[in-house]
Amino acid sequence: MNTVRSSTRAAWVCSALLAAAVSAHAADGIETFTSGAPFFKRVVTNTNVNLTSNTVFANVPGATTSIFVPAQTTVLVSVDFAAEAACYGGGAQPNWCELQVLIGGVEGSPQASTFGGDTYAFASTDEGKTTANSWRGHALSRHRCITNTGNAPLQVPVAVQWKQVQFGADASTFWLDDSAMVVQMSRSCTRTLIPAGVSRQEGGAPTAGQR
Repeated sequence: MNTVRSSTRAAWVCSALLAAAVSAHAADGIETFTSGAPFFKRVVTNTNVNLTSNTVFANVPGATTSIFVPAQTTVLVSVDFAAEAACYGGGAQPNWCELQVLIGGVEGSPQASTFGGDTYAFASTDEGKTTANSWRGHALSRHRCITNTGNAPLQVPVAVQWKQVQFGADASTFWLDDSAMVVQMSRSCTRTLIPAGVSRQEGGAPTAGQR
């Protein structure tokens, strides 16, 4: 009896700790980033056509770089990405083509891919209605506060990643051309969060912090 009770309690404690850990790292909701003046800008463009049918994220060719955050500095890193895109094939399934932006190895906000079901569809097959000629311009913007507490510049890799989300047996094709990635740093950075499910009208007190 005591053994069963101890095992049950141990399982409950483990579950509680896991839930607390997940909650501590969650940032789903409305985020507001505030910074000072921008002081750095880098633009990477690519006129080559690229295609993928991968179902796991990989770097988009021509959409990666590294920046260096000055010592003892907090910055807001902002990444804009635009490209001509098409997402086609895969039959009549509701497939889509997805992007995410990693800033220092962490998805920039809004973290659509991190929080599951509401992932960022950069383009869609429209249940098989699109074709290889259904290209058009698309864009997204992602952001993250970075603090360098060291005494030397901190290298921060930035990468746009892509994949296709496939429901049936047939893969879709994600096509990109004429892309441009813009990376900027602005002085200082504060971030406030209103958790998912809490609206401003409900008076939910936002939490402040840096990520």
